[in-house]
Amino acid sequence: MDLYDAIRASRSCTTFQTRPVPEEKVRAVVAAARLAPSQSNLQPWRFVVVRGEELKRQIAQACPRGKIVAEAPVVIVAFALEDDLPMTVGGYISTYPLDTAVAVHQLRLAAVAEGLATNWIVDFHEDKIRRALQIPEGIHPIAVIPLGFPAETNGSAPSEGRKSPDEIIAYDRYPW
Repeated sequence: MDLYDAIRASRSCTTFQTRPVPEEKVRAVVAAARLAPSQSNLQPWRFVVVRGEELKRQIAQACPRGKIVAEAPVVIVAFALEDDLPMTVGGYISTYPLDTAVAVHQLRLAAVAEGLATNWIVDFHEDKIRRALQIPEGIHPIAVIPLGFPAETNGSAPSEGRKSPDEIIAYDRYPW
């Protein structure tokens, strides 16, 4: 699958098949995240792959949309290391959440290329994630990513309901 096909096919999955995800596919999607660009190539991300039912249950309890998490064969939690990236964007926001988000997006596109599906969950209770995975201070959960083979009925294509290029692209100035 080429990049544009993966972008067009990518969507948030809410229902997964129960079949296990082969380890080589999990490694491939995390390897794609590892290759993401970051400020000064500091790579402030870390990923915890969760397969155990008890840990998935604990992570699901930390998320308002926990059913998706609990039912996925694999859950990947993306973390950002605060100390790795003291830089800011425009002087007001640290770059570590942004860099980690880029890595998560690459992970999601790689999942599509591997015939898998994901969901990008950012609504969670950080303290519960920290407790479940024994995460020290200075390391922040950025996303909870259920991963698995998609069920057949799995949402609409991302192009549906999207703004047209003319609504979002300007040249040489900001006209809106």
